[in-house]
Amino acid sequence: MIKLVTGGYSYGKAWDHKERTELVQIFISHDDYAIRSLQFLYSEYGKLVLSDPPDGSSIGNRFSTVTLQYPEEFLTSLKGSWDYGKLTSIEFGTNLGKHGPFGQAYKGGKYFDFQMGNHRSFGGFHGTARISVLDGGVLESIGVYVKPVASLSNLNSDPRLKS
Repeated sequence: MIKLVTGGYSYGKAWDHKERTELVQIFISHDDYAIRSLQFLYSEYGKLVLSDPPDGSSIGNRFSTVTLQYPEEFLTSLKGSWDYGKLTSIEFGTNLGKHGPFGQAYKGGKYFDFQMGNHRSFGGFHGTARISVLDGGVLESIGVYVKPVASLSNLNSDPRLKS
């Protein structure tokens, strides 16, 4: 797997959801200053499993839920911004559209844009979170794992996966 990471600080506590690929729901806690927390609902072996919130994260004054049309809908991109050591906005792209942005991008902030394509390449999330005296609990960074195509026959065998 390929590990894509956002730039910026990573002093906080790391969290990792490698190989948790069957995404069903996303829960986003945010406010005008930061993405405070993310949790994910995954399908694992036919059961729904809710991830723990990252250590160091907190609850913002806004809460949003993204419910994917699982199993037809899957993650194809992750975009967002960060500034002053925290995520300030995030947007999830799928094969059926986009969800977000959540939070707020700031002028002068830094941006990330991870495009995974329409081949079900999403291999899981990872990142860091921290508690700050000034900011409270925030997500510092988020990234994704990307799975390479398993075989050449997979590229052309499923017409639903063609871009």
